[in-house]
Amino acid sequence: MDREILHITVPAFPIALARVIHSQLRGRPVAVAPLNSERALLQSVSSEAAAEGVHVGTPIYHARRSCPSLIVIAPDPHLMARGSQALMELSAEFTPMVEPGAGRVFLDVTASRRLFGPARDVAARLEKSIAGELGLEAMAGTGGNKLVSRVAADTMREPGVYDVFHGAERPFLAPFPVSVLPGVGESRQTLLFRDLNLKLVQEVAALSVPQLRLAVGPFAPLLHDRACGIDRSPVQPPRMSTEIVEEGLLEQEENDDAILLSELLRLVEGCGLRLRRLRKGARKITLSVIYADGVTQQGKKVLPVPASLDLPLLAAVEELFFATCKRRQRVKSLRLSCDQVAEDAGQMDLFAVVPAQVSRKESDLQETLDLLREKHGKNAVRWGKGLAARREVTVASEAPPEWDPEQNKYMTVTKN
Repeated sequence: MDREILHITVPAFPIALARVIHSQLRGRPVAVAPLNSERALLQSVSSEAAAEGVHVGTPIYHARRSCPSLIVIAPDPHLMARGSQALMELSAEFTPMVEPGAGRVFLDVTASRRLFGPARDVAARLEKSIAGELGLEAMAGTGGNKLVSRVAADTMREPGVYDVFHGAERPFLAPFPVSVLPGVGESRQTLLFRDLNLKLVQEVAALSVPQLRLAVGPFAPLLHDRACGIDRSPVQPPRMSTEIVEEGLLEQEENDDAILLSELLRLVEGCGLRLRRLRKGARKITLSVIYADGVTQQGKKVLPVPASLDLPLLAAVEELFFATCKRRQRVKSLRLSCDQVAEDAGQMDLFAVVPAQVSRKESDLQETLDLLREKHGKNAVRWGKGLAARREVTVASEAPPEWDPEQNKYMTVTKN
């Protein structure tokens, strides 16, 4: 049975999401990059910016020379996560075989063809749902494999469906440059052009595998298959992960350690409770600090024994925080990940250094706190470290940020 693969993509996904929230960005040249330095590289550019000669990977200062009216915004991981999740949920209404990505998603609708029709019909319905519920313009490509459907969707300049018929994969890919093939980056493009003078997919498909092996070595058989439109890779839904993650978006950007540690304690309590419910402990913790200018710093720590109680986890997380958060910039959000989840107790190494064991009193205290919070609410009993004083707000109301063309940034207008 021929496979029916559908690929949906939203061009410049982080910019498209930002334009849904901030209408001032629509129709203007926009780029996404960390705002900590003028030498930071652009991560995404809008079509308006691309028309002015701005490209991904260009430093901010160089892009402003090409396009003086360029608006540069900081990356927003939380908005990206919410947008990706919404895209995933809409796609899952048509098939459980959904492989998500950053602003793109693959669907295998082979088994659901009798229920929803061919892939091109599913694509049209999904595009309409994305436009109506998310306010995003999506491009769709359909074909017999992931390679062909992805290339078909990426060639679209306006919302619509590009349907590649079965058997037409090779002639469809023929006029494209070799860079559209997975695994062909700048280095392999250089090798193919320098050694064999190959620029187009049809030129690669016309050669034999031994001839291609002269330039790319063991990659030759796979490259030849892809140039002929053959892609056997399946659509892979997200796998179940043992990682436990808690994220916190601060009410306002902060650089006060007391407030940041208070938020960290809340994340630790959330991770610890989930670990204890599983009767597991975490051997590895990862802390991500996202700053107001879009820069992210990450620190990792391996624990000597699996931990699940609040206080041991908090001690390790605080140490990791002070080792990771060293910039003077204000912090926008924090992300705590507990990985390598394992049983709390197990066989120890014969010659391992014996770490300090958790006392019975600490375990009983934690169990009592969990019971109280389950019965009376999570704020019924709090650790003292979590009671950090918040800054007083002296304004009566605050309007949404507005774009200031002179300052080239969003300005908050305060109303008394």
